Amino acid sequence: MFHDISRFSKTSDYFALLNGALMVECVVIFLSLKGMIHSKTLKYWYKQYGLAAVIADVCIVMIGFLITRFLYPFSTFHIVYFILLALLVQVIHDLGFYAFFSAVPRGANGMIDTFKDYGKEMGGHAILGDSNIILFSCLVASFMAGQSFNTNMVTFIVTLYFIPYFINI
Repeated sequence: MFHDISRFSKTSDYFALLNGALMVECVVIFLSLKGMIHSKTLKYWYKQYGLAAVIADVCIVMIGFLITRFLYPFSTFHIVYFILLALLVQVIHDLGFYAFFSAVPRGANGMIDTFKDYGKEMGGHAILGDSNIILFSCLVASFMAGQSFNTNMVTFIVTLYFIPYFINI
């Protein structure tokens, strides 16, 4: 069921990784805008920044995948070890990013201001929310790595198709 996504040099996995990040992002958008994730700031994030928010969210998950794959020290793939390392990378990123955006003066960048508002609204739960995104992105990506290129392409196109509609719920 779970396939190896830990090899940094295995470029054929990038499509599955992108699908994992994009599919989870699609679910988060839907749940957020339907009020199943209780955050006014997250709703604002998607409504205000739209596709830019999606690109930022998906890219940071992909960067996390890149770092995790680069650092993965085991010769054998274990989904649990991969997820734990990905979560460590994510928590370090979240703390570092918090330090960065805290130093940026309010009003200098609207997206950064939204991160500040989200941090204030959610507190430590923001890290838990990001951890869930990483967890499920890893699981979906690992599953998708075992699927054909055609299945990944169809999944990508269909998921991408739904995102603009979900943003405008």
